[in-house]
Amino acid sequence: MSLSDTRPRVVFLINSLTGGGAERIMARLITHSMAHSHHYEMHLVLLDKAPEAYSVPDWIAVHRLGTAGSMAASLGVALRCLRALEPDICLSFLTRANLVNVICARLLGYKALISERVSPSSHHRRGAGAKLARILTRYIYPKADVVICPSAGVAADLIDNFGVPPPKVTTIPNPTDREALHRAATQPAQFPTSRPYFVAMGRLVENKNFALLLQAFARSTPEYDLVLIGDGPLRDQLRLLAHRLGLAHRVHFTGFLENPFPLILRARAFISSSDAEGFPNALAEAMMLGIPVIATNCRSGPAELLGEEPALEVSALYGARHGLLVPVGDVAALAKALTMMSSDGFRDVQAVRAAEGAARYQMQPAIDAYWQVMQVSLPQRMSPQSENRCRKAKPQDRETL
Repeated sequence: MSLSDTRPRVVFLINSLTGGGAERIMARLITHSMAHSHHYEMHLVLLDKAPEAYSVPDWIAVHRLGTAGSMAASLGVALRCLRALEPDICLSFLTRANLVNVICARLLGYKALISERVSPSSHHRRGAGAKLARILTRYIYPKADVVICPSAGVAADLIDNFGVPPPKVTTIPNPTDREALHRAATQPAQFPTSRPYFVAMGRLVENKNFALLLQAFARSTPEYDLVLIGDGPLRDQLRLLAHRLGLAHRVHFTGFLENPFPLILRARAFISSSDAEGFPNALAEAMMLGIPVIATNCRSGPAELLGEEPALEVSALYGARHGLLVPVGDVAALAKALTMMSSDGFRDVQAVRAAEGAARYQMQPAIDAYWQVMQVSLPQRMSPQSENRCRKAKPQDRETL
């Protein structure tokens, strides 16, 4: 790129690229945006310096800020970075990055597009930090120029409970690359068990509620194993719970896997036991692989994926159109659902239904929808400052702005 690039400048902003669903979608969105790189100058700003589970192409400039998870540090350092970059629009994922984006946009004059990845009412439930997050979300999110949600449930929560004006809200399902998924699933892999197994995947954090899954697994009748893919702060606590339940020899913690899909492909069923979701990526990917799915009916995501409804009231085990739904926190219902998957005939029917449900989700339409929103958000006439500006940063400085 030349030092006097006059293309509109687009910045992507996220906390980090550690292993998580939002991080994976951000990396996927950037990777599949190469066709737009000829028309837009693009930058990726990472608030934290953390191990990166997902890579991005060489053609995008990456700025790692090193704020160590601090909201105050994120705001101060990001403000300096964004002032230097002078974006025309900035698209952010995750709450901290979203808050920083909107505040900086109001100070610097660019367009702030934010994407809330989960239902805030469910995600920010307990503790002083959660209370502060709810207050800031209610005050700052309505000031964004556009709010992108991965599901209708997240959109409804932001409109109904956080005062986001409906005209600012748009829903775009997560982009899923079906062909790449199937290629990855057929790669050689090491399997933690030779026995039939259920599988679950996600960050080992409170809102994923893997403790519920362990308790239900202990009460289910099939003598299968359970494979938990992912890492997080509750790893040791969950291992201890598995031991206390007498499951230590049947529960396998793999940690984060760069390619988890061979393990998912061979699973008896995929389980999502979350208390809160936005668009459960792993659930959708399991469905695309033709794996039967069981999910807790948390506030947003599962009902849309499995039932093709923005919301469903579920008080017991429920056979939705594309999988099984159980009430949030219901150990007995989840145990019953696991037991039902021991029937080969029942499982085969559920596998077909899961694949049919996943056919609605495609990669390119979702990528195109993101870019359509970004293009509409750009000023109709670029300002003289934007047309004539030069880069503030030297090429060798891009990593450390």
